Amino acid sequence: MGDVMAETVGDDPVELVRAAGRSWGWPVGFGIVSIVLGIIITIRPRNTVGFFAVVFGIWLLIGGAYHLIKAIAAHDDAGSSRFAVAILGLLSILIGLLVLHHTFQTVAVIGFIVGIFWVIAGVTQLFAGFEAPKGQRAWLLVLGFLGTIVGIITLVYPGLSLVIIAVLMGIWLILFGILQLIVGFQLRKLEHSA
Repeated sequence: MGDVMAETVGDDPVELVRAAGRSWGWPVGFGIVSIVLGIIITIRPRNTVGFFAVVFGIWLLIGGAYHLIKAIAAHDDAGSSRFAVAILGLLSILIGLLVLHHTFQTVAVIGFIVGIFWVIAGVTQLFAGFEAPKGQRAWLLVLGFLGTIVGIITLVYPGLSLVIIAVLMGIWLILFGILQLIVGFQLRKLEHSA
């Protein structure tokens, strides 16, 4: 895939920037999906464990696919950053399948799975935040820190009520979606600025 892009774009730095800018739709689309799911979960946190698990599992599958595509397509990122994003994508898909398979388990099990994901995602975002450009660094570090802290709390107290877990997840999804929108619109500016 990298060879095909290299052939179509060439070594022209202006065309490389434009090619990166043309991918702005992916983070914007994923950001919108994340914000909508976050709002739904935050507004209706008292729904059943099954509904929360299904919504969270589907979001993890979509997010995992998005992160894998991002890791494959990001030719200008450092190898360690691409590897971290690919691992996050694979873990998201794995945990999403696990959540969907155990939809009707207890709140403690769902809380434990959510806690594991938050810790892994938070640490990965912290790692990516240190290597990110200045415009994205603060957002990634804040989200990574919050995700890690909430994940640890959820792991320590997996029996927290589903309402609390759902509200925390909804807020995190909204913040994550906003970050994706910002990244997407920054990429769109690259397409037109080059």
